[in-house]
Amino acid sequence: MLDVVNMNSYSTQWPEFSDCNFQAKHAGLLFADDQVIGRLHNVPETECKAIYRTDTNQFLGTSGNRYGIADNAALNDQVIQALEESLPRSYLEKIELKEETSSNGAFCKWTYTFPNAAEPIRQLRNATGYRSDVYGKQHKETWLNFQVSIVNSFSGKTPVICKAGSVDVSCLNSLTTSYYDTSKQRHTSSLDITRFGEFLEQQANSYRDKISIWQRWADKSIDSEQANAALIEAGISPRLTKQLMDRFEVEATKRGKSIWALASSLTYWGTHNSELFTVRGSKTRDNVAASLDARQNKVTRVLSSSAWQMLEAA
Repeated sequence: MLDVVNMNSYSTQWPEFSDCNFQAKHAGLLFADDQVIGRLHNVPETECKAIYRTDTNQFLGTSGNRYGIADNAALNDQVIQALEESLPRSYLEKIELKEETSSNGAFCKWTYTFPNAAEPIRQLRNATGYRSDVYGKQHKETWLNFQVSIVNSFSGKTPVICKAGSVDVSCLNSLTTSYYDTSKQRHTSSLDITRFGEFLEQQANSYRDKISIWQRWADKSIDSEQANAALIEAGISPRLTKQLMDRFEVEATKRGKSIWALASSLTYWGTHNSELFTVRGSKTRDNVAASLDARQNKVTRVLSSSAWQMLEAA
């Protein structure tokens, strides 16, 4: 288990860590005897163990004998330490925290947003009131804040994941869009989360380079036919492609018909449990946070696919 870092040693005021701040532990498993009613047998812990949360005694999952539980509080402290050591001091003010869980906490995700790391994106739109550049194209800016997310699970299947990217905080549509690079480590007894520090430092240093890439997307005009073809080529189902194209038309009214508008359609799907993009089973199951995270991972793959690269080069 990770060692807890002394929070009082931090020079930055970090938001309170609460919803994901619980402990999980291993316990032995039992199974019923088919022949004798009421007789139970132990499952050898060398084969399989249960994982439960200690504050509610709720079952979270099972694991093999080499699975190491990464405590959320200790994990959060280590990540904060890495962020304090790797991010520019100017980023570490007015920090925001969002915590999400699924399946009683078997899936946990928390996200730090850094408003002081905001960078603008000029969006195309041929409409009155938008600023024209030297080429006669009209623009309106949106702002992207630097963002870091941590994903931890106690299902026995998912690694600890650190993600870095951005969130679109445009007030035009209250849309949250995220683009992530990820660094993963497996749940083993040798789990060393301090290795995320190098990853986070690299991501902070390359943030403006990524802004430049996204700006090129915003400057690149495409038509609906090109957008639809790119989604199909990227392996997205016809049904979801139709829904994303409906969203693309909405985004285009605010951002112009551009690669950026198509990316925003994808990231809207990745971050919203909406009428158009309802998470399957969400009315009866505690699965929204995990399902949206899975969507975001798919968006990341689409945005780095050969189909997307072909769209950029067209």
